[in-house]
This record gives sequence, structure tokens and C-alpha cells, in this order.
Amino acid sequence: MKLFKKFSTVSLIILLFLSIVMSATLTSFAQEPVTLVLLAMQPATHVFYRALEVFTKKVDEYYDGPIKFELHHSADLGSEKDAFEYMMQGVSVDVCTVSPSWMATWDERAPFMDAPFLFKNQAAWEESMKTDVFKPIADQLLEKGVRLLGYGGGATRNLVLNKPVWRTADLPDVEMRIQGSPLHKKVFDAVGVQATPLDYLQVYEAIKTGVLDGLENEPAGMHAMKFYEVAPYYILTRNQMTVRPLCISEKRFQSFPKALQEAILKAGLEAAAWNHATEVAESDKIIEDLVESGQLKVIMFYNTEIRNRAVPVIEEYAREMGIEDIMENIEAINAKY
Repeated sequence: MKLFKKFSTVSLIILLFLSIVMSATLTSFAQEPVTLVLLAMQPATHVFYRALEVFTKKVDEYYDGPIKFELHHSADLGSEKDAFEYMMQGVSVDVCTVSPSWMATWDERAPFMDAPFLFKNQAAWEESMKTDVFKPIADQLLEKGVRLLGYGGGATRNLVLNKPVWRTADLPDVEMRIQGSPLHKKVFDAVGVQATPLDYLQVYEAIKTGVLDGLENEPAGMHAMKFYEVAPYYILTRNQMTVRPLCISEKRFQSFPKALQEAILKAGLEAAAWNHATEVAESDKIIEDLVESGQLKVIMFYNTEIRNRAVPVIEEYAREMGIEDIMENIEAINAKY
């Protein structure tokens, strides 16, 4: 009997010890922070990187659990195309703002979100984003493994060149970088320029060495990448209002606690809205400062002819991709403004 009692006491002590160890282990595991890796293609001064900083602050504000953020800029983890593929796989990069043109490898419809001459003005752009006109494309990208959290961008792109041009007839003499999608190639071929897809980070050197004459870019990108140093002419073609989705790996997203998922969804919308408002607000000031300092010359350009050449190509692309309904919805919104 005494032996039994002694054995029972020892067993209870062992069980208590194991319980304490397991409890400590589970507590330690529960407190292990989630780490989010975020990447911007541009320098830390660019609005896209600053939008990632806003996103991390918002997530931290809305989520009570332990979380860490690892922010990268200047494409130090890879190109936009790399980042999108990483997010699909759930490795290396969790969050990144990606141009739709670099999604074309996995969804040919995606570049339509960023088609030239798609939006009439800022009001049309903003209503299109609020009404989620691109939901069919976003749903398809989600199936591929990347969730769109919100839409940044919204600034107007123009030509940034190392020589002046004033009319459409001058464009065949221009060899310039375009984004890497079939739609952009078709549009700019129709417009008349010699269009060359090229990684964004290679453009400065290509212009400097005379390989290219320039690119089309919004003020924030031109300023952050210092393209005006090698291409000091800003040609107001108003050829595009950008759409830049803030993306997250769906594989990683689904691995997070529900509370973190909710925080990410809320923070994503707010960071994308901040991106848009800030980029649009800063654009005019960037141009004014560069002109005033003598580093940039602005040239007015009557763009009716290039618009007339581009729009049929965009409409044909929408038909080929089976997204005429999206085009019609945007045209209906444009008609309001």
C-alpha cells in the first residue's frame, strides 16, 4: 500500500512537471511572432515604399498579437515579376505593390487593369476602384495565389525623353522602354514609338548609354529614379492613369490567425488609399520643383491622335480576353465625368 502511495505521488509529480513544461512550450509557441516580408521596387523615398510603411503601422495598430515586419526597397529581393511569383509560391516575399503588366505571365487579363487611356480623369479612376470594376480579374489572381488588398497609383504617366517631341509624327523616332505586357506592346506599337519591354531598374543606364531615348512614367517614379538626369524632357501625352495593386501571398495569408487576416484586409485598403492620395497630391509639386530648378522641361502634347490609335487596340484586347463587361463598366463611369 505504501509502495502504491509512493508511486502515485511520484506519478503526480512527474505529470505536474510535464504539464508545466508543455504549458511553457505552448505559451512560447503561441507568442512566436509572425514575420511579414514586404518589398518595394523603388527607393525608400518613393511613395510605394512609404505606403508599405503605412501598411505595417496599420497592421500593428489593428492586430494585438506579436508580429514583425521586414521591409525591403530598391528591388533587393528581386524584380516585380519575381516578387509576384514568390507571392504565388508563398516564399521570400509576402507583400508587394506590383504593376499589372508583370502579372501577364500568369493571367493575360491582368494588364488590362493598367491599360493606357482607360480612365477619363481622377474622378473616373476613383469611382472605378470604389466599385471594384476589376473584381473578375482579382478573383482569378486569387486563384493563382495572390490576393489584391487594394489599389494604389492613380497618377498620370507621360513620356520622359532625352529629346523633345511635339506631335505624333515625331514618335517613330523615339525608342523607349515600356512595361512588360503584350497589351502595352500592342498599344505603343500602334501609337508609333519603338517600344522595348525592359526591367525598370535597367532603364536609367539604358538611357544614359544611348540604348533608349526614354520611357513613360509618372512623376513619383521619374523623381525617385532620377530619370530626369538622363531624360530632361517631360512630354505631356497623358497616356495613362496608373493602377498599382497592393498584393499579398494568399498561401501566407491563409496561414495567419483570423484576427491578423482581418487586420491585414483593413490595413491594405487604407494603405492603398493613402498611396493614391499621396501620389496624386505630390505629382504636381514634383514637376514644379524640377522645372523651377532647371532640371526638367515640360512640353505640351496634343494627344488626340495617339488616343485614337490606342483605344481600338485596348477594346480589341478586352474582346480577346473576354472582359468586355469590365470595359463597358469603365466607359459608363467615364461618361459621368
